[in-house]
Amino acid sequence: MGGKLPAKTKEKVLKLWLLGFPRKKIAEKVGIGEGTVTSIVQDAKENIPDVDLLHKVATIIVRNNWDFNIFSSGIRHRKMLNERDLTDDQIDSLIENVDEHCFKRGISVQQFANLVQEVAETLLRFDCSINKLPELIAQKRGELVALQKEIVSLESYKLELLRENELTEKDIHEYSRDKPFLDTIKALSEEIRNLKGEACLDQAKISNLEDKLMVRVVPENMTREEVIDAAQLLIYNPVELVEVIRYIQKQAPLLPYTTTGLRIVDQDS
Repeated sequence: MGGKLPAKTKEKVLKLWLLGFPRKKIAEKVGIGEGTVTSIVQDAKENIPDVDLLHKVATIIVRNNWDFNIFSSGIRHRKMLNERDLTDDQIDSLIENVDEHCFKRGISVQQFANLVQEVAETLLRFDCSINKLPELIAQKRGELVALQKEIVSLESYKLELLRENELTEKDIHEYSRDKPFLDTIKALSEEIRNLKGEACLDQAKISNLEDKLMVRVVPENMTREEVIDAAQLLIYNPVELVEVIRYIQKQAPLLPYTTTGLRIVDQDS
């Protein structure tokens, strides 16, 4: 066979050889002679460190039908241990201690591993060492108690304000519910004023907005100006509005009102 042997053929030969295949089988799979296989292997031995050791290990793995992925993971973990100057005895002792700890606490090793991960992430987040973890926990508990006290204080202050202004939670809820509608009234009114102030007025657009405002928000027995004044009073001084309503109710108890206006009650009936 003439010419230079392709690099891809050499790669296939070495891969099969490292996996423990005999040279005859390699020659059959790649489609070359056994002598060529021997030449490729011999060249690898001269140029690749520990290639014989790798071949022996691969042969043992294949003969014992071991999972090569597990073996490769073992190599990776061994490299990690070496980089951290850890020995097999230290790792064995650690695993034994973890097993004993989990047995006494009635938890699984997986639960223990998850707990260690959570603690590690907490220490990183707060830039805290493991020795100062109890101090960190005590500090956070103190902050939690302080926040709880502040919440109680604010709740008491809110109730005090409601009592001083003769308001209830229902009043606050209704005000919060109606405020977007009142904001719409204010926005429409502001847009009308802006249009009227422009040099070139679009009278048709202004009339359309005024009609829209009248239809949407003005009761039958009130003018637009009265509605706007009431809305502004509710937006900027709801406490005063509530006081006015209560004053009217006290002064005219026989004049009940509805959403469409006052209903006169005949005192003789």
